[in-house]
Amino acid sequence: MVERPQLLDDVDAVLAAVAGPDHREADPIAGRERFYKQRVTDKVRWLRVVVDFNKRPGLVVTAFIQRKNPARDQ
Repeated sequence: MVERPQLLDDVDAVLAAVAGPDHREADPIAGRERFYKQRVTDKVRWLRVVVDFNKRPGLVVTAFIQRKNPARDQ
């Protein structure tokens, strides 16, 4: 099921967030990591991509836009 179909048009941005994140952190679920990329066109928003590495290859389990700067929570 695709819950955020608008991001299907932005697969390159999702892949860029994983390949070269501006911020990266562990997810509360074991074996998952969060990758963040600040949006190029909107410096206020961040793209969060959660990848599950419990199986190979890793699987993107969700991707969404958020306003909250993830680095400020550290």
